[in-house]
Amino acid sequence: MLQWSLARFKIAKNEIIPLFTNDVELAKELMSFLKVGEKIGEIKDEIKYLEKIYDYKLVRGLFTLLIRASKLEESSPIEPIILRRALFEKGPVLDEEEREKIIEEVRKKYGVDPIKFMFSDLDEERKIVELPQITAEDLIKWYNLSLLQTLLFKAYKLSIYVSSNWKEIIKRAKWLGLMYFAYEKPLRIDFIGPATLVKMNEKYGRNFAVLLPYIVSSENWKIEAEIVLGKKKKRIYKLTVENYRNLKAINIETDRFDSSVEEKFYTDFTSVVKDWKIIREPEPLVVGNRLFIPDFLVEKGKLKVYIEIVGFWTKEYIREKIEKLKGIKEPILVLLNEELSIGDFSSFNVIKFRRKVNVGEVYKWLKNIEEKEYSTMKIDYTIDSGRNVVSIKEIAEKYSLPSELIRKNLKEIPGYVFIKNYYVREDFLEKLKEIDFSGKKVSELRSQYGDFIVEVLDYLGYKLIWKGVTDAIVVKNGVKK
Repeated sequence: MLQWSLARFKIAKNEIIPLFTNDVELAKELMSFLKVGEKIGEIKDEIKYLEKIYDYKLVRGLFTLLIRASKLEESSPIEPIILRRALFEKGPVLDEEEREKIIEEVRKKYGVDPIKFMFSDLDEERKIVELPQITAEDLIKWYNLSLLQTLLFKAYKLSIYVSSNWKEIIKRAKWLGLMYFAYEKPLRIDFIGPATLVKMNEKYGRNFAVLLPYIVSSENWKIEAEIVLGKKKKRIYKLTVENYRNLKAINIETDRFDSSVEEKFYTDFTSVVKDWKIIREPEPLVVGNRLFIPDFLVEKGKLKVYIEIVGFWTKEYIREKIEKLKGIKEPILVLLNEELSIGDFSSFNVIKFRRKVNVGEVYKWLKNIEEKEYSTMKIDYTIDSGRNVVSIKEIAEKYSLPSELIRKNLKEIPGYVFIKNYYVREDFLEKLKEIDFSGKKVSELRSQYGDFIVEVLDYLGYKLIWKGVTDAIVVKNGVKK
């Protein structure tokens, strides 16, 4: 964050608009003034002309961050004011020998170099001992993030919309003690500050600012904040920023599992189960204005089932977990450590485990759900009448249904003949009948027509004589080759 006096923004009606920067050349020019051994105050004097050319707040804001990223002369182990008092209390010194004598006395008394540290509490007097390890582009991103954080410092309400990082954001919010309410369609969180502006202090804004890097690190994000400006007469302004990319983000470890049980289950499931897709930490579910982030979501076509692994936790955690599970309307499977002796999970779908989850049991449970769901589902589908060939796989993907379910509910489509895995237009099939495919290579026919031609050849009375493991020759039934 920056100090409020350096915050750059403009106000349009009731909107507050941050004045971000993309001026990499200015950042490079500022960085060129930093030199090892030079005092901060001396550099400030050198860059004064830039403050007249550019926005003063912009130059000072970038410079402030550059100094933070630099390594400065170490602070004194003794209060500098004590060193100054010890050096100056004997009055003016008229010769060099007397001066060195006083310095040596103070050095022995306090065990430090008094000349080196006497002004170390004054930033202007501190020297740079190591230049910042940062690029001009990174400095710009850091500045823009700091500017937005500074504006949020004056916020008392923050609404966020993100496509990821939910778990990390909620974890940080709890750690900061922030109250929130969750809403769906679209999924958002409102973080609320004080009940009235009279009681408002900057604690909430400071916490919003701390939360910001986790928000802007999401692939897609949007924030809406209510900013309060004015001392005696307070006015509320709306701040809206969405998917602005030139901000410093943080690297959030999305591949980190909360437990070895979760990691093992995920690895086993992806290795063994091929017809269900598994997603880690899916989009949260809203339960009573709070977010519940299941460990996994498994999908097959239109079927979605959430999976939550419950291991050893505190009584309070289990109590809260059960309350949230009761409010979930979507299908959810609880994988429960059988050694857990607290909490009543009898009203949920439960598979117990010890040490590791049996993926076979989970898959069997999912197959039962699938059979129950699809046994009562009415399947209806259409195909594009302008296409010569349409596969079962294409229909299944179009309607988000398993291929086997389409096959079980096959129907006659006027103008088409169904051949094994494909609907083939009758007039197109008649044209294929007129062609003599004898002696042709299957590989060449696949390249010309597509994979469906192999099944059409069988329908037309041809057979394949395999020449090796990769290709075959087409012959008429009854013809030896």
